[in-house]
Order: sequence, then structure tokens, then C-alpha cells
Amino acid sequence: MLGAIIGDVVGSVYEFNNTKDYYFHLLTPRSKFTDDTVMTLAVAKWLTEDKTHSHEYLVQCMRELGLKYTWAGYGGSFKRWLIEREPKPYNSWGNGSGMRVSPVGFYAKSLDEALNLAKISAEVTHNHPEGIKGAQAIAAAVFLTRQGKSKEEIREHLETTFGYDLHRTIDGIRPEYTYDVSCMGSTPEAIIAYLDSHDFESTIRNAVSIGGDSDTIGAMAGAIAQAAYEMPKALAGYCYGLLTPTLRHILDNFERTIDNTTEDPFNLQRFLDMQQSDYATALQEMKDGEKRSHWIWYIFPQLRGLGHSSNSWIYGLADVEEAKAYLSHPVLGARLREVTQAMLANQGKDIVAVMGSAIDARKLRSSMTLFDVVSPNDIFRDVLSAFYDGKEDKRSLGFIRKMER
Repeated sequence: MLGAIIGDVVGSVYEFNNTKDYYFHLLTPRSKFTDDTVMTLAVAKWLTEDKTHSHEYLVQCMRELGLKYTWAGYGGSFKRWLIEREPKPYNSWGNGSGMRVSPVGFYAKSLDEALNLAKISAEVTHNHPEGIKGAQAIAAAVFLTRQGKSKEEIREHLETTFGYDLHRTIDGIRPEYTYDVSCMGSTPEAIIAYLDSHDFESTIRNAVSIGGDSDTIGAMAGAIAQAAYEMPKALAGYCYGLLTPTLRHILDNFERTIDNTTEDPFNLQRFLDMQQSDYATALQEMKDGEKRSHWIWYIFPQLRGLGHSSNSWIYGLADVEEAKAYLSHPVLGARLREVTQAMLANQGKDIVAVMGSAIDARKLRSSMTLFDVVSPNDIFRDVLSAFYDGKEDKRSLGFIRKMER
């Protein structure tokens, strides 16, 4: 299901600023999850928590999350559905049914179950035959891919069952394709994005680079691709980190339900990779009381969004949850404490001189503030007391409060 979320996040930047360039930037500082992700996780919550798979509980899950994330970019009819006292299906044939259905394809034990659950997931809003068909086609594609069916087998089955023309190519579609939110005009293209791919990233690039409703096409294509390919760890970890704790909890519960847990969802491996060559240097420089090298973001991590460099984007921590995971990591947590202890030995010295610049002195304060929130009255508080008169970094605290809302 994370494949759908990745497709949504990557496509979010290009939904209203279409690109036809296959080599577009996968992620930018403006990349975010949208309604596609929120409703996908609503379906996952329904499947996980309601073993009867009732229409009523699905509506409850969708409304609960939809009203929690009101800014996510819902269509007009769906917005009205969210706030109605007694919401009813509104005969939609839009691709909202296909964008949210992917958990069904991973959850179902048979193709018939996938089709039935997809129908239920669609018809609470998208009860038009084309709306139901779009959801069933994506669910079937995910399920069949999970079962190891070849692309030709999947193409033949979906064409026969749903009547879609899947013998086109992305290169053939791209030049003339325009924005289309109908199931008929976007679901086949999402499936072709997978059929015409060679790995996960190429699927997402295919989906987004045709233009159109890029986050939804990306979400549908990404879900199928996840069932076939290994997802790039850096991409998966970054998009996982963009989720709120509430949404992560739903995703994690669903993955446990289908026995598909991930050991390193935040991709903390990125820190280990950089520290392999630089940690010993950083530790020695702190012992010497003089930072001379460039390693601040992956030795003393801070919150993503506080900086503007590429390192701040790659090595910034998503929120307090990722900071907790970092501190509890057997290697990273131990190293953070060790290098922080080495820093404390410089008490009495000018912190700007120790860190090599006023900017890096501020970054250290930011890092210590974050980890003091994660582990109060720990060594991180000692650094704040020793070098910053016990005062936390207000900007970091502001980010944390904003993330907790």
C-alpha cells in the first residue's frame, strides 16, 4: 500500500502543473500526501478493524479521516458527502474509487474477494458502474500481480473483464493525453504505466509524465508496482516520513495484518551509510573541541524543514516519531550519545568556536532540543544547559507543536 502513497506524493506537485518530461524531479520540498493517501488509509483502516467489511464502517472511516485532513484536496461532491448528516452515494464515475482501493488488492485472499471488496469500497460514493469498474480493475491488477501473474496475463485478464484497451504504450499516450478524472480516462493509463515499466521508479515516472491527474494516476500505478517490484528505500522512507503519526499507525496496523512489515520504514540506513566514513572523524573533532568537516545533519540530526540544503532535505528527521526511532536504534542512538558526551567535554569553551560557525552552533541547539523532547532530562538537556543557558531552540519547538496538531 505504500506504493500508492509514494505515487500520490510524487504526483502531488504535478497535478495542477503537469509535466510530460519523463525525467522530472521525483521529490521536491513541495511534495506531500493528498486525499488519495488519506482515503487509501481509510480503506485500510476499514479492512483492518471491521472483519464484516460493512458499508457503514467504511463510511465512518472515510468521514473520520476526511474531516481530520480537510486540506487534502477533495473534489466538490466528495466534500459535500463528508459533511452530510446522512451521506449517500452520488453516482460518481470519477477515479476517486480507484485511487483508494489498493489495500483491497493486498488484503484479499482470492480474486473474487478482491472484486467484492472493491465493489463495496467504491459504491459508498462511486456507485456508477464505471466507478465500480475502475476500483475493481485496480484491485484485480494488484491482486494478480501479487500472485505472480505475468504482465501479459494481467493485460489479457483486465481487457477481457473490464473492456479497457491496454495494448497502448506510455510513449503513445503521452503526447495527446490531457487532464481526465474519470475512471474510464485514467484507470487504464495507470495500469499501462505499470505494464510498460521495468521497475518501481519507471512505473511512477510513466504515470506522472503523461500529465493529467498525476497524483491519482501515480497512486493507482504505484500500488500495482509495489506488488511487482522492490520499492527504492530512500523514496519509501521519505514518503513514510511525510505521513502523520495517525496515518502511519493505520499503515503499520494494515501491514501487520497482511504480514508485510518493514524493519526500517523511515530508512534510517541513510544515516548509517554516511556515518560509515564520517562518524569517527566527527567524534574526534568533538573530542578536539573543533569541528572542521561537513557532517552536521547526519551526526546531530534535526527536523526536516529547518534547513534549505540538500543534506537538510535528505537527512532531516520527519518528526518526533522518527527521532524516537533514531535514538532507540542500537547503533545510531549509541553514537548520538557518544558524540554528545564528547561535545560536553568542551564545556566552558565558546560554542561557536567548537562548532566552527554560528550556523552549526544553532544546528546543534536544534538537534539537542529535538532529542530533549524525545528523552527529557537526558544528556541532551546537559548540552543545552552547558552551552545555551538551558534555552531550547524555539523554531524546533514550534515545528514539533505544529506536527502534533
